Amino acid sequence: MPLSLKIFFPASFYGRAVLILIMPILVIQIVLSVVFIQRHYERVTAQMTTNILRDIRFLSNRIEASDQPEEVLAELSDLIALLNIDIHLAASGPEIDRPRVDRLDIAGHEILRVLDEDMARFHMADLVADRRQVQLWLVSRHGFLELQLPRRLVTTSNPHQLLVIVFLASILMTLIAFQFLRLQVRPIRRLGAAAEAYGRGESMPFRATGAREVRAAGQAFLDMRHRLERQREQQRIMLSGVSHDMRTPLTRMRLILSMMDESEDRTTLEAEIADLEARLDGFLDYTRGQIAEPLAEVDLAALVSELVDRYRTTGHPVALVPGPGLPGTLAAQPGQITRALDNLISNALRHGNKVTVQIARTSQGTEIAVEDDGPGIAPEDRARATEPFTRLDAARGSGSGGVGLGLAIADEVMRSHGGSLRLEGSDALGGLRAVLRLPRRSGKESR
Repeated sequence: MPLSLKIFFPASFYGRAVLILIMPILVIQIVLSVVFIQRHYERVTAQMTTNILRDIRFLSNRIEASDQPEEVLAELSDLIALLNIDIHLAASGPEIDRPRVDRLDIAGHEILRVLDEDMARFHMADLVADRRQVQLWLVSRHGFLELQLPRRLVTTSNPHQLLVIVFLASILMTLIAFQFLRLQVRPIRRLGAAAEAYGRGESMPFRATGAREVRAAGQAFLDMRHRLERQREQQRIMLSGVSHDMRTPLTRMRLILSMMDESEDRTTLEAEIADLEARLDGFLDYTRGQIAEPLAEVDLAALVSELVDRYRTTGHPVALVPGPGLPGTLAAQPGQITRALDNLISNALRHGNKVTVQIARTSQGTEIAVEDDGPGIAPEDRARATEPFTRLDAARGSGSGGVGLGLAIADEVMRSHGGSLRLEGSDALGGLRAVLRLPRRSGKESR
């Protein structure tokens, strides 16, 4: 479909379903209206006008053939009354110089057409002076004959009645279809909400309902969720085993080295063991962050303040900078949020001498910014910096420690909460500014 046409089509499934429903109804209404107008105004009106012209032609011929038209009118008075036609000789011709009919009076135009084609003595007609009457002037050898007959004799009454009934029936059926569509779309919306919540680490109750295809999709989602939960449980068991099985030989190696004499080889081995333990801790910490934690109402301002105070108590140069507005409570995983922020602060302390933390409420949600005065990260390397086990030698080198998981852990935690981690330059300190963004939809934020 061309892009110019796509902008006129709704993006949601419900909107497209409504469009699919409305378009046939509109087409049917248009076709029915055209066919009805053609049959009613052109055929029915023409037929009724032709029928009444037989009577008018009979009366006018009798008057035309007689030398005493008044006597003919008196003689045919009973028939004229029965036909409900008022006919008399006019003292003068009509005051109008052309037939009068409303522009939108389709039946009136059809009446004039039939009169002009089938009535040889037709001279003038007025369908406006009295909209319930048809006033005609015929030419005869005695002068003008003026006739007046009810409009109902040449066209049906209430011609719009069928259109109104069809229109009201269409509205009623459309409302019923809207309700039916809403009930059909509701399971899809619930499935989307459950999938979105599961992506944030929540496991909201969900039951597969709706049409067969929608139920199949919902059941597939439930099966996927169950498999992932089993995998996470197996992952937790595996982590416990890895932590125990690998630390035990490392501890034995340290014990063996402690009984050896001081030498360059011993120092090298101890450094390698320490590096292996750091990598193991980092890997376990990163994998632990992927295991779901129960949601809780978290006071982010208090959480950030408590973590900053903990660092300051141990003598680290971390300052809490007031933001433009403090957020309220937020449904989140407190342990994961603390782990992400802790990684950012420790990462900033590892590469800088001064660190500031700021929390603020924005129109999109909540932002927690950690800034340092270190060397920063080049703009072209910031996207790669959040990948697991990535170390940027040009800025955050290996000599400063770490295994390249601090930013990856923070990014993973934000993704699980439906947020994001943004890296940018610090205007205040000149180093790196890492911003944790938590959207409003990730929880119920209150004032």
